[in-house]
Amino acid sequence: MLWIWLILALLPFLLLKSAFIITILSLVGIYALATLGLNLIMGYSGQISIGHAAFMSIGAYTSTLLVMQYNIPVVFGIILGGITAFIFGILIGFPALRLSGFYLAIATMGFVVAIEQLFSYLEHITGGHAGIRNIPFPFLWNSDVEKYLLVFAFLFVAYVVADRLINSKTGRAWMAVRENEIAASVMGVNIAWYKVLAFAIGSMFAGIAGALYAHVIGYIAPSDFGIAKSLDLLAISVIGGMASIDGPFYGALIYVAMPFLFSRSNFSLSIIFGALLIFVVLFMPLGISFYVKIFRMNYFNALIAYLKKSRRPFGMFVQTPVGRIHYIKHGSGNIPVVLVHGNFASSRFFEPLIKKIPEHQFTVYALDLPNFGFSDELPGDVSIEKYVDALESFVKTLGINNFILLGHSLGGAVAMGYAIRHSKNLAKLVLVDPAPIFGMPRYDESAYKIIDVYRKNPDMIKRALMMNAPNYDDEEFFDRITSDALRMAKKAFIGNAKALADYNYIDKAVLLEVPVVVIYGDKDVILDYESMKKTAEAFPKGKLIVLKDIGHSPVIEAPEKVIKHLTDIVT
Repeated sequence: MLWIWLILALLPFLLLKSAFIITILSLVGIYALATLGLNLIMGYSGQISIGHAAFMSIGAYTSTLLVMQYNIPVVFGIILGGITAFIFGILIGFPALRLSGFYLAIATMGFVVAIEQLFSYLEHITGGHAGIRNIPFPFLWNSDVEKYLLVFAFLFVAYVVADRLINSKTGRAWMAVRENEIAASVMGVNIAWYKVLAFAIGSMFAGIAGALYAHVIGYIAPSDFGIAKSLDLLAISVIGGMASIDGPFYGALIYVAMPFLFSRSNFSLSIIFGALLIFVVLFMPLGISFYVKIFRMNYFNALIAYLKKSRRPFGMFVQTPVGRIHYIKHGSGNIPVVLVHGNFASSRFFEPLIKKIPEHQFTVYALDLPNFGFSDELPGDVSIEKYVDALESFVKTLGINNFILLGHSLGGAVAMGYAIRHSKNLAKLVLVDPAPIFGMPRYDESAYKIIDVYRKNPDMIKRALMMNAPNYDDEEFFDRITSDALRMAKKAFIGNAKALADYNYIDKAVLLEVPVVVIYGDKDVILDYESMKKTAEAFPKGKLIVLKDIGHSPVIEAPEKVIKHLTDIVT
């Protein structure tokens, strides 16, 4: 998303000789900003507003009068215009709490008509029906590029604020209110507070957009922000996508561009725009932004995923009966340790842990399981037992004996399978937030299709990896392991998830006599305490260690604590 903003910031410098196009782009930004506010009110909090242009009018006239009559800097004038609209949003939001649906729509429609008539009547202040001309833009050069950059700056800040709100407790409360007010209230959501907050913030965005409109165009009249403009904003929202943060941009681009695309045709613009609106409602009910995301996910993100794949192996290879396996080796100690990674991972996943393991005491082997990283792909279906076969081949080929086996997540299931087969070759078994000994739940087929979406989306993989290690903030490390995750075999994305539901070692675990330590981060968003407790208790010499305030990946977040338990076991 950042590269899109960068392009938008640089765009006017590529169009220095096209002042008209720069002005058009400024208008796109203004309407996108106003519609973003409407989306917060309607798309996210579920309130109907057909009077949104009234807040644009309030912001426009407030900023214009302050700049022209009191010589206030234009930026402060725009901000004060937004604040004034925010206050009016609160004043309208509270009475609107008693209304909903059709009645709220009528009330907001009445408000926009009232504001238009009021500004038309106050001729000595607002210029009446004739409006105000020659609105100044007293910046450095008063150029179109400057106007665009000012619009861009406010739009960027608004998008950041909206994104943070939507993805926070506030956004979740808005969506809960939108879906079912009674259920939201039962869950402790303050309905009145969140409704008014949405109305106020949405109104502020519209107020800022109106102020920008005044200074960019240089002329405003009450009729510029009447009921017709409110309906236009509603249409922009519907076309772009109401419950979408980027929908307003697509809708505004179409709304502003259409008059110029069809300026030389004999078709009525109202008919064309109306036909487009009907088409979107009937065939693209979620708005253009949703289908842009689908296209981006299926094609553009797939290309990005391909380009982001790791290209150069960072370890060494060994040829085994199941194929070539890539691994890294660290240290020269007398105690061998084999590390088995989880899903969406590779040997590099253990990098923070390996760096802190005393190399004079341990010799560490971290492998890429087949279907992962730079190791070969396994033929046929995916199963935990096949991964156990691969680990068995790897250990036997390298001649590793009497070693400590550490498995994380899916690698925990593989490590348990190996330990049950070859307990005599193990000194200890360490399971770090492992898949439970009885397997993961079996999900509906549609849920597995969602998992397959990760295959083409590096950002989703990276966010998932970061969510599993919330206390670790090395961005470059997450970029590296994301590149490795993209090398997973196509069939493994869904295959691994299904394989985790197809094993159960609970009956065989009682035969395992080696010491077993289960390390569990209590902030794990995938596994729960009870399943980890049952896993540890299934082994005769099992022990559960709970790490406070640690997520699903202690080997990344708290390597020292994991190593401490390794050395404690050795001692």
